[in-house]
Order: sequence, then structure tokens, then C-alpha cells
Amino acid sequence: MANFIDYLQKKTISFNKDPLNEVDSLILSYLSYLHFTHILGKVKIKDLDLKNNLHSIVKGSKKNIPLLKALVENPRYQDIEIVFPKEDTNKELEKQFAAVTFLLPTNEMYISFRGTDSTLIGWEEDFNMAFMLPVPSQKEALNYTKKVTKLIPRNFYLGGHSKGGNLAVYAGSYIDSTLTKRLIKVYSYDGPGFIKEFLTGSNYQNIKEKIEKFVPSSSIIGMLLFANEHYTIIKSNEKGILEHDPFSWLVDNNHFIILKKLNDGTAFTNKVINDFISSLSKKERKIFIDSLFTVLKSTNLTTLDELSKNFVLKLPNIINAIYNLDSVNKKYLFKTIKALIISYLKNLKDLI
Repeated sequence: MANFIDYLQKKTISFNKDPLNEVDSLILSYLSYLHFTHILGKVKIKDLDLKNNLHSIVKGSKKNIPLLKALVENPRYQDIEIVFPKEDTNKELEKQFAAVTFLLPTNEMYISFRGTDSTLIGWEEDFNMAFMLPVPSQKEALNYTKKVTKLIPRNFYLGGHSKGGNLAVYAGSYIDSTLTKRLIKVYSYDGPGFIKEFLTGSNYQNIKEKIEKFVPSSSIIGMLLFANEHYTIIKSNEKGILEHDPFSWLVDNNHFIILKKLNDGTAFTNKVINDFISSLSKKERKIFIDSLFTVLKSTNLTTLDELSKNFVLKLPNIINAIYNLDSVNKKYLFKTIKALIISYLKNLKDLI
């Protein structure tokens, strides 16, 4: 069945005749994972020099090559302009941020935020969302939105996949009322939720009707923390956590294929995780997360890919790091693991 690349190869009518839809929005959200920082000024998609810059744009991700080629060849997308690409990873601030803006032929623009990459810094910042608001990338997303909308006074969309969806919702919630009037819609594609105080606050409440959230039927990332209750469940050709990959999301014409509910196993897993998080105070969450990443950083590896490939080799470092945690951190680490086991057993009983 078709995904968004198939859509790109067939959908060639201009945006002026057929406005941006949910599949177009996913494509523009996903493009923030590509690397455009070499671009100075405005460059139209049709003018991207793939002969010389293809590999610097995709940076080793081969699945992005057919996507990029389909974009350049598609009349619907060729005249979209790429502006203000930004990438900022800061180890000290525990920040991983990237964004890019697309100027549409309809005199609108789409501000796209990148999701989490494979760096430990990126994942640590994601975990910090369990007790901290805002995290550094959320602040950066808001600042980026303010700067771009000041420089280019168009009506605009905000969007992103994974953490990028969370950043889009955060930025849309905290812009001033003048910008809110120019905000057309916020798209979150399997983006994680927020701590409860955010969702009950007036900033979020003022724009929640403009938010469209999409999650696959086995969504884990998109259901973390407290999520917007209004979300659309879409069909994937993958299973489990692999459904997070937007290349697996199935498309019919201008829309995703819609399902009625999350699958039972996913609902169980999400309840275990969120009940577990809710059972901990913010202090306990912080100490646990700090301890966890102290242990992971003891391997001197910087990405999850490296950690996965070298886990057995680095196991002595991990065990030694756990042993060397101070008594308070060690206590909270094991207390948190115990809370997770209790949540699992409680929800397993309810499921049975």
C-alpha cells in the first residue's frame, strides 16, 4: 500500500489549486530531519544541487534519497523555498534542536521542527520533559518561531514528527495573540505529550482547537506523558515501536488510512508507562533520569546506535557506574525500577 513517497510521485497539482493537507504536512515535517544548513538565503526545492550535495543533505540515511529525488521532480513542491535552516546540539545544556522553514507558493509558510536524533543528548532532553517545562529545545522552538514570523509576515503552520511535534505544540501555545491569529494549524506526528500543568494552562487551551495530532496504532512515543485527548489513529505497515517511522504510515489519496483505536497491547504498555511516571514526584523523576544518563554516559559513547552495538563490551562500565552512584541516586534508581515493575503487574492484572 502507498506511503508518502508514493503520494509524492502521484500528487503533482499545485498548492494554489489543492491546498496543503495532512500528508503534505507530514512531508514538510519530516524534511526537518534533512540537513540544509549549507543553504544561504532562499533556495527553491527544484534548485537543490543533488549532484554535489545529496550526501551532505541526507548524511548517510539512504531511505531519504528517494524522498529527496521525488521532491525535486514533483511540480507541486518544486517552487517551495527553503529558508532559515538551523541545527543546535549543546551537551552542556542537554539540548538537541533543529528546524527549517518552507515558503509555500500560496503565500503561507510551514515551520518544521526536527524530532529526536540518535544522540544520547537528544534522548536525555526527551526524558527531561517528564519533570521540566520548558526544556531547552522548547525554548529554542518558541524563539525560532518568533524570529521567523517577524522576518516573514505570512500566515503559517507549525509541525513536526516525534519530539518535533511536541516542539510545534509548545511554540504555538506560547506565541503572542497577534501571532496566534496568523497561526493556521499545528501538526504533531506521534509527538510526546506534556506534564499535566501545561495541558491545563491557558496558553495551550487557547490553541488546542488548531492542533491536529496523528499517531500509529502501536504508538508509544506519541502517548508518553499527558497527551491531547483528540488524536487520529493511522495505519502502519510495521509493528510495535517500528510504527513510529513515518515511512510506514499508509496513505490513500490526500489522507492517511484511519483506524478506530489503538491496539490492545499498546494501550496496556502506555498505561503501564504513564501510571509509572505519575506515581513519581518531579524530584524522583529528575533523580532517576540524571542517574540513568550518568550510567549511560559512563560508556563514553554518544549515540544510541553506538550503545546498542557495543552494549556487551561496555557492560563493565555500566555496572561500575551504577556501583559508584551516591547512596541517594542509587536509592532512587532502584525505587524507580520497583515502581515500574509494580505498575506493570497492576495493569497486567487489569488486562487479564
